[in-house]
Amino acid sequence: MKPAIHIHPETILLDQHVSIRLTGFQPGEPVTIRATNSGMLGGELEATSYAVFLADSDGNVDLATQAPTEGTYRDPDPMGLFWSMKVSKLRFHLFNQLEQVPCSPRSGAVTFTAEVAGEVVAHAELTRLFLSPDVETRDVLENGIVGRFFSSPQSLSSDSPILITLSGSEGGLHTSSQFAALYASHGYPALALAYYNLEHLPQEIRNIPLEYAHKAMEWIKGQPFFRSRKIVVFGRSKGAELALVLGATFPQIGGVIASSPTSTVCIGSSTAEDAPDVYCPQSSWSYQGKPLPFIPLTEEQCMEFRKNLEEGKRVDAIHGACFSDQIMLEHASIPVEKINGPLLLISSDDDHWWPSSLHCKRMVQRLAEHEFPHSCLHLDYQDVGHGIRFPYIPTTNLRMNGGTAKNNAHAAKDSWHHILAFLEQL
Repeated sequence: MKPAIHIHPETILLDQHVSIRLTGFQPGEPVTIRATNSGMLGGELEATSYAVFLADSDGNVDLATQAPTEGTYRDPDPMGLFWSMKVSKLRFHLFNQLEQVPCSPRSGAVTFTAEVAGEVVAHAELTRLFLSPDVETRDVLENGIVGRFFSSPQSLSSDSPILITLSGSEGGLHTSSQFAALYASHGYPALALAYYNLEHLPQEIRNIPLEYAHKAMEWIKGQPFFRSRKIVVFGRSKGAELALVLGATFPQIGGVIASSPTSTVCIGSSTAEDAPDVYCPQSSWSYQGKPLPFIPLTEEQCMEFRKNLEEGKRVDAIHGACFSDQIMLEHASIPVEKINGPLLLISSDDDHWWPSSLHCKRMVQRLAEHEFPHSCLHLDYQDVGHGIRFPYIPTTNLRMNGGTAKNNAHAAKDSWHHILAFLEQL
């Protein structure tokens, strides 16, 4: 029997797991399996991983049950080669116009090779889909909103919730489109909504009107597939802050998923639009023409923040300083008790951007004090960093993130299962 790598299934959604088995080797023979990733929705990703195994008495290796003797991960794990990849290239394409923002590749390839004594003896390839084949996309440039809508014919005819997905402080549609693509692939129509840094939208987060997101809700409600379905807002990081603020402002929102959020409105730009060289802290959001109360970092804190970012150092302590001023903290707190539906909070204790775990605990306490009538699930992960996304993508970039690669991978997998269960129950 020739050496072979067996991948099952050979085509999967990005968030699904596979079975990887090696056969046809000599019993006790060291076998090195390497994985190389290429392709990413709206950007470029190149990453590699490896693991060395001893073939069992039948000359086989099962990654689900066997631990590598060395490699980029240690314990038995059928998806260990995926999250433990070392990233050599990660780049999002920056565009000013929505039509220029790619919605491709819809899939990426992972190439596997098996080596014995430095010689490649077998290879295989796995196709990972960001979008299931039936998902279609539609650019939305109507009534001032900028977004991309992901849906399948089946999802439009069902009664499942409709999502609005929000990127973090990177802006644009990169992150929000990735989540929207996966949600749509699971049967949930999703509008990836840009709120700055694309088309005519602001170039900085400075008093962005909440009415803008309300226009997106009105667009959804005006579509023939709406039929009084629930609208759920999902956001990560800065987008999670916005998701909570929107949920607390507009009763049309029937649920919020906030990943690595803050419990307060935070500072946006540190300058006014007409005085870019003068320190003048601005709220991130506004409503009915008025800035929302926010946590105003001092000029020295803003300078330290920028310096730390340039040096790749954590900035959570700068954000966390607000906890020493209870009056200011309460003044800027998001009234999450006003959210008209269930809430899912995802946080970590080694978040290098802001203390999301403490912020989530504040919100849970606030909800209890106000006898929140809906469910609230708080997932709080230990020794995990800021970048909790979807499962089976590299989690080894710990700079300005935190945690460990293994724990970050667990949090991504576990939280994603909870997110899908959360949506299924709506």
